[in-house]
Amino acid sequence: MPHRPSHLLLFGSQTAAGQALTPQQAQCTLHAARPRPLLCRPLPAAPPQAALLSPDKKVDREYTPRLADAIRTPTLDSLAPDARLPPVGDLFAARPALPAYLDLEALAAPQLPAWDFSRPFLTGRFLYEAAAQASAGAGGREGGKRDGRDGVPQVLETYPPHVQESLLVDDLLSAFMGLSGSYVRAKLLEAPGGTRIGFEVVPQGQLEPALQEMAARMLPICEYAAVVQRFVETRRVYEWGLVCHALAGAMRHVLQDWELMVAQLEHQLRSSKLTLQALWYYVQPPMAALKLVASLAAEASAGQLRGAPLLDLLHARCAAAMGDAAAHRLAHRLLRAAAEPYFSMLERWLCEGAVDDPYAEFMLAAAAGAAGTPGAAAAAAAATAAAALQQQRQPLHDVPAFLRRQKGVILNTGKYLNVMRECGTKPPRTLPLGTHLEYDEGGKYALRIDDAHRAASSAAMELLRRRENLAGGLAALKRYFLTAQGDMLLHFMDAAEPELRSHVGAVPLLQLQSLLDSAVRGSSAAGDPDATRLAAAFDHRSILNMLIANQQALAARNNIGKKRSARESFMLSYEVPWPLSIAAPEAALAQYQMAFRHIFELKWVERELTRVAALFQRTAGLANRRARMRRASLGGGPARDDLLAAALAQSCSTCQLMTHFFRQYLMYVTFEVMEPLWGAFEAKLQTASSLDEIVEQHKAFLRQLMKGCLLSRKVAVLRTLLSLKDLAMRFVKVSDDAASVPWDALDEEVEQKCMGSGVCVCVRESEREKSVLGRACAVRGRFGWSAGLGIEGEARSCRWGA
Repeated sequence: MPHRPSHLLLFGSQTAAGQALTPQQAQCTLHAARPRPLLCRPLPAAPPQAALLSPDKKVDREYTPRLADAIRTPTLDSLAPDARLPPVGDLFAARPALPAYLDLEALAAPQLPAWDFSRPFLTGRFLYEAAAQASAGAGGREGGKRDGRDGVPQVLETYPPHVQESLLVDDLLSAFMGLSGSYVRAKLLEAPGGTRIGFEVVPQGQLEPALQEMAARMLPICEYAAVVQRFVETRRVYEWGLVCHALAGAMRHVLQDWELMVAQLEHQLRSSKLTLQALWYYVQPPMAALKLVASLAAEASAGQLRGAPLLDLLHARCAAAMGDAAAHRLAHRLLRAAAEPYFSMLERWLCEGAVDDPYAEFMLAAAAGAAGTPGAAAAAAAATAAAALQQQRQPLHDVPAFLRRQKGVILNTGKYLNVMRECGTKPPRTLPLGTHLEYDEGGKYALRIDDAHRAASSAAMELLRRRENLAGGLAALKRYFLTAQGDMLLHFMDAAEPELRSHVGAVPLLQLQSLLDSAVRGSSAAGDPDATRLAAAFDHRSILNMLIANQQALAARNNIGKKRSARESFMLSYEVPWPLSIAAPEAALAQYQMAFRHIFELKWVERELTRVAALFQRTAGLANRRARMRRASLGGGPARDDLLAAALAQSCSTCQLMTHFFRQYLMYVTFEVMEPLWGAFEAKLQTASSLDEIVEQHKAFLRQLMKGCLLSRKVAVLRTLLSLKDLAMRFVKVSDDAASVPWDALDEEVEQKCMGSGVCVCVRESEREKSVLGRACAVRGRFGWSAGLGIEGEARSCRWGA
């Protein structure tokens, strides 16, 4: 329809009956048919001669709200009549469901009264009820000609075109504010993602196609406003958290700007200066802005997002809108507002080491019973943070995407402050006075987080170095796990030898603990206060399995097979005190325990081989020529004597070779691996400038130690060494059987036979020599004449590999 001034349309207009209406009658008809909208704010009237679509800057400023230029150029999909939003989930339900992972009992959030949910005009649910009533067909859509006295509006075709246009504009303005009008009504739309509210034009008769098509273009705005209003109303529940509350407050400000614009447009309508074409011109800029806000509300509602996931959604949308400056500004405004409470919690964690998170949104969980007195709250928060950070130093909740790079820095900063508080020292101020953290795209908050981390780390470093004797605590681990306290280990092996040779299931752990305490009291470690933290433990895994698993769950270990000996399952446990546990967490203690287990096994093998070598020394007289001559004079064949002497000599040589190899390997590990690495690490402890540096240096020391002890991921050489250890223990077992003959008594009997002691003695001696020869040949038969060469070759390869 071509545009005509309103005063020309009012004069000369006629009703359907053909009677002409005066301007006063037409104005009264318009005012009677239209309900008075809310938030109407009169503005200064425009110049009478100003055209409705005039590009005059003064007129544009008068009718443009603050957010009208949020998106100056709307996208094509937002201008389409069928522009749809993402699924909204249960947004329009009476009570939208909270996330399933949320523990409401532990949250203990305040509850809103029941009457707050039962009043539709208080919660904004009246629009849903009106849409449901309209969808059910209540009230009738095709009512024929009515006079309006019974509450049902007359059909639009009974009015002239300019009055139809004014009535449509009036209903559109009401729908823009979330109200269901007479000719623009709300309706329910069933969709797979949840029930939504849409709007439709109900003309109550014939309507000019141009007016209906122009009105249909603006119907998506009504849906956008309804979604945003419903999101704001439902997210005021306490369980949704502070981030949702902040985002809902920012969206409410957007709605207030939109309602201000609607009030200005209504003022123009009352001044008879607003048509559908002018309304379409004015609502195009904020249309895309409302769609952006409504789509964020719909996605957050469909995913039941709160806390860090909600901030991730806003951050992703802000990054995706980089190409559109106006859309990016609006998304950044919402993100900054929503992130404000999260950064407030982060600031308190960085400055005080306390978790102020009443609705479980921060990356760390708040301590139970943290509410109450400030001292008790600080202590409970410190204990919770310490416990959470000691265990793998991982967050308990999600971390926003823009803080994931600083996750470790954030956690360590609060941990260092808790260390100082538990040590009785007041933590320093990590951020300058008057500095507040807030989200910005330039990353200034990351620089302030790094500054806070450096300040907390340096202060904690000085405290632990001077007062808590960090170097002395780490030296205790070296003394007991790296066998620097060697006399204690030897005392324990001697005292617990019968128990260590038994099956692990037959040895009580308390008995081993008692023997360990006795060994400590009988060694030079008797006056060491750190020795009281030692404890005996069993681990039924092999060294290779420990290397792969690298876990310290004793309860899980006890469920593994118990066919191993107590020696193979024995290891030391140590209760690391809290300040020291920062530099020596459970992962570091597991590496110390693997190193101790490895060295303990090798020392036991060396001890057994030394004992067997002493037994073989008693057989040296059998290889003596004089002894062979004496046996030959008694009728013994030289071939049998030579065979016996050669078998014993080869077994003794093999034992000495294996003893030499394991002794040299232990010397290599002790003097070429442990001592140089520990000396370098101890020097770095004195020059470290922060606690993080000590933690990293300790990790590097353990990594090099494990590699030098062949306990790295490359297990080929370690498998060879463990095979040599098993071979040596088999040799010890067989040698014990072969060398258990009373060789001294045998020599005495030989002497008696040389002096003519009788035939019975000769027969008995002959039988005993056969037994000895058989056992000696068994030793040689199991390990072969090439056993010495094979062990020597593997020993060389293992040492060169190390």
